[in-house]
Amino acid sequence: MSVRNVCVRREVIAVAAACVMALPAIASAQLPNNMYTPGKADKVDVKQLCAATFESSVKPMADWQKSEALTRYGVRPETFNGDLEHLVPVSLGGTNDPDNLYPFHPQGEYTVEAKQHLAAKLHELVCDGKMSLKQAQDVFKKDWTKGYKQYLGAMNAPGGE
Repeated sequence: MSVRNVCVRREVIAVAAACVMALPAIASAQLPNNMYTPGKADKVDVKQLCAATFESSVKPMADWQKSEALTRYGVRPETFNGDLEHLVPVSLGGTNDPDNLYPFHPQGEYTVEAKQHLAAKLHELVCDGKMSLKQAQDVFKKDWTKGYKQYLGAMNAPGGE
């Protein structure tokens, strides 16, 4: 085997290894850093949460909340043009507190739309009495992509490839 073939083979192996090592980072791109965004929810009565007017009764996010959340991630608020997402969705009692906000970076099948679809499904389960509100909130606090796989299936994420 020539020296050139050995070098090419090593390069191919190195690239393959880098791709394999990058997969966890790509998968976690939709998840916030738990130190910056632990998640925060109001104490909400399920009956109130399930009322048709609940989400519209929540105050809009203030500029200081956006700035604080982005600054935690080292993002300059004036240059940010992505999605600032609630870790615990408002529809499940999530707040606009910076502890519940993070810059969302969609990659692959787990888009903002997929996260919203999961929130709607869990909201339905909570309102039907099939899941506690705390359990639904914990799905998002732990790893919403795993929750998506569990409650909606991995390959049907809306907005995905």
